[in-house]
Amino acid sequence: MEPLVKQLADGRTVHVRPVITAYGAVTYTAVDDDGRTVAGGWLQEAREHGVPETQRPEGHTHLIAGTLRLWFTAAEAERLTALGAKAEEAFTASPDGQRLAAWRRDQEELQAAEAAATAILRTPEGRARAGERAGLKEAANAIAAADDAQRERAEDSGELGLYYREQQPANEARLAQALARLDAFDAQHPQIVAALDAEKEARTRRFLEAD
Repeated sequence: MEPLVKQLADGRTVHVRPVITAYGAVTYTAVDDDGRTVAGGWLQEAREHGVPETQRPEGHTHLIAGTLRLWFTAAEAERLTALGAKAEEAFTASPDGQRLAAWRRDQEELQAAEAAATAILRTPEGRARAGERAGLKEAANAIAAADDAQRERAEDSGELGLYYREQQPANEARLAQALARLDAFDAQHPQIVAALDAEKEARTRRFLEAD
């Protein structure tokens, strides 16, 4: 595929070619005769990029923005767009393009499944129930945290005997009651638990994919 050849104001000649990103997007890179990259990025309309006409070279309507702004006429932009379309078509038919298409289909299916599994959490009742469960879980966590703090204070003051005789048994009883209330809620609202689990799995998956 022949590149678009353009003469710069400083006398250099650049060769502009389309580059397909890992996610199938069309970008462009411009290199000079020595193989040095002059500019690279998206082909944009100057108007969309926010460049007023007074700051555009005469007769130029598009640019590749970067450290160096590389300007193009409407005809040059049309040719670059055509080159990009050919590159995109070739990529789509390539093994990499086929793998990307399969990955996108898998993502769409996963997102649809996640949306269906967590739909109840987007209803007023679902949000209320999820909030109720969060409160029950937080109450249990607070009891456990308070027990840890009491034990640390007892260690610091040399009163571990008192802690183990009185405070720990009382805390364990309170924690057991709090966990029983949480278990009872889960048994009564299994659909909320399933939706929250699905939401957590979706967040974990997205985190691992972005890492």
